[in-house]
Amino acid sequence: MACGRPSARVVASQYVRAPRRRSCTCSQVIPVISESMFGNVAVSMSGRPRVHSDDALLDAAERVVARAGVPGVTFAAVAAEAGIAASSLHQRFGSKRSLLLALAARAAPPAPRADLPAREALVDLLSGLAGPIAERQAFLGHFTMLALDLQDPEFGAHARRYTLALRATIERLLAAAGIPDPAARAPVVHAAQQGALLLWALDGQGTAAGRVRAAVDAVL
Repeated sequence: MACGRPSARVVASQYVRAPRRRSCTCSQVIPVISESMFGNVAVSMSGRPRVHSDDALLDAAERVVARAGVPGVTFAAVAAEAGIAASSLHQRFGSKRSLLLALAARAAPPAPRADLPAREALVDLLSGLAGPIAERQAFLGHFTMLALDLQDPEFGAHARRYTLALRATIERLLAAAGIPDPAARAPVVHAAQQGALLLWALDGQGTAAGRVRAAVDAVL
């Protein structure tokens, strides 16, 4: 899962197909009416408010990915992590693939800190993305998402979206810092961040964040 909510994926991954149009039924109207009564509380098709938001369930799925990788993501495992029934999770997402796609679709690079000079904000942003994979097991778990990015076009599209968004942020911060030719330098800085994470996972020296900080500093 390179690296949003910060993603920790080494090669960032990150659509559920648009649903077919159907005629409106009473069962579809009830949730709309109920939602207006419950405010921001998510509502099930039965009209009852949902106790667990989609974000909370995706947070649970991300923890399972970090611990057990994509093969370990099952409705039972994620439901246990979230504290709900597996049947409820299945009703919400329908399939493991849809659950993982929702997780990929949610990922987005975090905004850089506005209280830091541009150069420091860039280093802080890229080193901070290592937070979710501070342990090598979590790195391995998130790395399993890369196979989906490479094999499945929908996952791959999310990966490209995330990667290009992060690249654009890097370029913008480089320009703000007055570093020459930011468009050409941005991919180099991005590669330094990604490479540092991979080397840290292989040699285990230092911390993931520390290795990224040192690598990015070296190419700036």
